[in-house]
Amino acid sequence: MEWEGFLEGYNRVEAFSIEREKLLEEIRKRKRELREEVQRITPIKRAKEGSYLSIAAVDSAFDELFGDDWGRRLYAVCVAGAAFVPRENSLEKREKEPEFLLDECVLNYEEDDDYSRVLKGLAVAKEIERAREWFSEMDLVVIDGSAKSVVISINQGMTVNNLEKSKMGRELKAMYRDTLQSLYDLLNSGKLLFIPKRSGEVLLADKISSLPFNNDFALLSVILEEGEYVALRVPIRQYNLPKEGVEEFLQKLFDLLNHLRVIYFKAPSGRVIKVETRQPSPVSAIEDFFVLEGENMLTYYADRSAKFHLTSLKDYAKKTNPWRYRL
Repeated sequence: MEWEGFLEGYNRVEAFSIEREKLLEEIRKRKRELREEVQRITPIKRAKEGSYLSIAAVDSAFDELFGDDWGRRLYAVCVAGAAFVPRENSLEKREKEPEFLLDECVLNYEEDDDYSRVLKGLAVAKEIERAREWFSEMDLVVIDGSAKSVVISINQGMTVNNLEKSKMGRELKAMYRDTLQSLYDLLNSGKLLFIPKRSGEVLLADKISSLPFNNDFALLSVILEEGEYVALRVPIRQYNLPKEGVEEFLQKLFDLLNHLRVIYFKAPSGRVIKVETRQPSPVSAIEDFFVLEGENMLTYYADRSAKFHLTSLKDYAKKTNPWRYRL
């Protein structure tokens, strides 16, 4: 039965791959025509050479370090950052020492997922605060994730029932207003650059009625040349955040979030990248960091630093935990 299930899944993937290639081949044949249609909607531009900016990236990791037979849990959030400063003939990398937050308590949440919401909300909040604290002098500050996902994570963490039952819940609630102020300041300065991990949002392809599917990445992967990009306005989105203590401030924040631009550009790797920003044109500053098919190099260093330190702490905690019982 297991092999039958595996083969069924594999066959679906194989069929999807074949169908996808057929559709892409159809787009390739119509490349000139589709390129002209896109040009009528929004200009296709080429990134200017020689525009070097200092860039920083922030990312976080969180996990349960250990649990014991009495229901005690130890959790940690780790936030790390990396900065990249252009020099005459090189790129200087600076790293920030990862910052840890620990929480040890008995949890009584009814749902298993509740505490992960607190942890993720706090991790994202700490990313925003550390971005402003560590990298206020940088030209660009990169956040791994879309603007919408950042707001959703903070909102989900803040709306967990009985938030005050844990140290980290109390920490998130205490820093809530300062986090939103930091987010507002970074957005208002124009420095913030969101890079979604994934996106099913369609902003361009659905405006071309003759396309066989609605997918911006598939369309642009064919019609754009490496180094080219298009910019579009973010559609008005409905954001939700608790109003307690910040009601007079939220609308200004939401207005900034709804005045971001989406930029799709084709990196040297041939991959189409999506960013959200208020910067006029950050493509020339960041395109060379997308040299791999996987995660971009900007957040790679911050992400690996946070995960490496958290894993080291987790290994140490397991070895030294006096409450860990063995049968």
